[in-house]
Amino acid sequence: MDNTGIRGEEGPHRGIRNSSPLTLIIIPFIIAIIWQLENFLLAVTPHLFSKASFPGLVFFTVLSCGLMGIIVPVLRIKAAFLSGAINMFQIGFRSVRRTVTAVGITALAGYTFFVLTGDAVGPDRAGAIILFIFFLPTAVAAVMICWVLIGTHIQAYVRHGGAIISICTGTLITALIFALSMSILFTGPDFRQIFSGFFAAGLVSALFFFAFRDVYATVIVVTSCLMILLNTRIDPEYLNTFNPVVVLCGFLVIGILAGIHWYFSRHYRTVVLPEK
Repeated sequence: MDNTGIRGEEGPHRGIRNSSPLTLIIIPFIIAIIWQLENFLLAVTPHLFSKASFPGLVFFTVLSCGLMGIIVPVLRIKAAFLSGAINMFQIGFRSVRRTVTAVGITALAGYTFFVLTGDAVGPDRAGAIILFIFFLPTAVAAVMICWVLIGTHIQAYVRHGGAIISICTGTLITALIFALSMSILFTGPDFRQIFSGFFAAGLVSALFFFAFRDVYATVIVVTSCLMILLNTRIDPEYLNTFNPVVVLCGFLVIGILAGIHWYFSRHYRTVVLPEK
């Protein structure tokens, strides 16, 4: 058994012995299904991404990306965190120095990739930046649902099988959930092709998250993947200029994520419990 426990404002906890399939598997999957249904109702039905609607974009960002994509998963994560099933390292909330380093290296690698393969998202650098900001809210919600919530909970449930089984199980299942979620959100006539692309992106993102355990760096990876796969599916009206609505939506979701990170870092910490 993992010998880490959690000590926070509610006191020490005993670890993962009280965890069950209901808390580690069923509830996270229900949250993911509700998130997918909300995406369908808010974005797919009105064709939000192919027909520009700035009020609709704000509504989608607040409800689907902010509330259902971040805050609701965090409530479930907090319960698992307090029970000792997962810890700060596993959910990808690291120190400021570690986060800045990981984000800097990942951003530099991503920028280098787009410079070398500029045709992946078009030759316009300003357009690429606004496209990145446009996909940020969706990427943050996808990372929180697929890996911070479901990925860590699956690994906690199968951790007694060893690291290899834990990583392989978490990677495959979360990649499938990511591919299904994004295929629903950005549905089109070429469902099989786009599903394959999202599944490949999900595998890359899952392996990256489980290897580096940093939420913000993983968001950069997922956002970059969405840019490559979906840059031709977004109404150009969103991307013509640095539209303040698009920028507001991007920074709103990042602000919510940073606020939650600050709360966890301030009130909870992982401590090593003595061996029994």
